[in-house]
Amino acid sequence: MRHTLPTLTIALTLVVAGCAVHVDTKFVPTDELEKKADELLLQQVGSTPDSIDCPDPLPVRVDAEVRCVLTDGDQRIGLTVSVTELGEDDHHTLYVKVDDEPLPAGS
Repeated sequence: MRHTLPTLTIALTLVVAGCAVHVDTKFVPTDELEKKADELLLQQVGSTPDSIDCPDPLPVRVDAEVRCVLTDGDQRIGLTVSVTELGEDDHHTLYVKVDDEPLPAGS
């Protein structure tokens, strides 16, 4: 059976289009993430550290997490910020867990 070029082109276009995957992951930018982590710490423990540094944005999907470092005085302590819940209209719930031990000096 002989196929014409336009027929093959249409068939290949449909196959390729059917295999395409669209990923629309949103992220919390690092500056916003640091601010939200600071606010959550204020709510949880009643104070905020001198600074929080989150080097990577946080994907907005349940169970996504990012490691950050808080600095308080001369101590640096790791913390994890995670997405626990997704709501409507791009609302999401974050959780902050501070490590039990400070980071080793120089890290």
